[in-house]
Amino acid sequence: MTEVFKALPGLDVPVGKIAEGFVKLWEDSPAKESRAVQLNLVLHLGSNTTPADAEVQFQNTLRFAHRYPCRVVVLCPDFAEAAPPEIRAKIYGECFFGKSKSDTRCVEFVFLHYTMAARCYLENQVSVCLSTDMPLYYWAHRFTRVHRMADYHYLLTRSKRILFDSAVVPPESFTYPWPNQSAMRDLAYTRTLPLRQNFGQFLSRYNPTLITSGLQAVTLRHLSPVAAEASALLNWIKKGLVRSGVELTPIQFQLSTALATGSFELQFTYADPRKKFHWQADLEKKEAIFEGDLGTGRTTLTVGAQLLIPELMLSEAMFF
Repeated sequence: MTEVFKALPGLDVPVGKIAEGFVKLWEDSPAKESRAVQLNLVLHLGSNTTPADAEVQFQNTLRFAHRYPCRVVVLCPDFAEAAPPEIRAKIYGECFFGKSKSDTRCVEFVFLHYTMAARCYLENQVSVCLSTDMPLYYWAHRFTRVHRMADYHYLLTRSKRILFDSAVVPPESFTYPWPNQSAMRDLAYTRTLPLRQNFGQFLSRYNPTLITSGLQAVTLRHLSPVAAEASALLNWIKKGLVRSGVELTPIQFQLSTALATGSFELQFTYADPRKKFHWQADLEKKEAIFEGDLGTGRTTLTVGAQLLIPELMLSEAMFF
């Protein structure tokens, strides 16, 4: 994780002089008097994070901050055994125009590299780095051991939202007894928002009983790179059926990587062979095709197909 810390931009400052470092950073900036932020975000880089991935997440967070000016604290833990207690810091700041040239917005990053022997001092240091009276959001990225996350009780209990991505974290993240379960948000699910909106647009033309009556099986095929998104979509479909009053036990649900082309393919199978619902989406072509005949005649619809870009994914998961 030392290499991750080195790969991220910023000026090295003593841990006790982070605030002074920002004063010097902004002293020659025209925005030094208008650097109001809207929120705090703690980005926790887990042990599977590479330097290249850390840079990608930094850029994603920076683009998010262009929409929502914030103070970002990036945690870079060092898992080296027997390393002595140490916390190192870097700071980074950037200003940009909002909706007009008079609308100047700024973002501030604090990067903290710490050894496990210094872990007990981290919460105090993080609290000092955050902007007071601003809501706190916590993004745990690429962690490998769920039980280790319990050590970050301050962040897990104080944060308004806790973000993780089921595509890059252990499966038990869904079943772990998080202390603030209602605040948890899966970014893989959030990324599927445009696809779910398209589903709603197409299915809204049918009476719910036409969709659910006689439903025997739901099969979702997908490519391996979008396995987490496919799982999120299938769980969303299950919840939608439950809200419609459907008993799920008789319905067979299948998730499969047996897909030759495209990104996703969904099939509803009914007791009545004349009824049909089929959806196929290709993220590379950015196109999806719906086809349905639920007893009122055949209907087709071609729409766009894409996942949310990272900065929109973050804002959707945090605020909605």
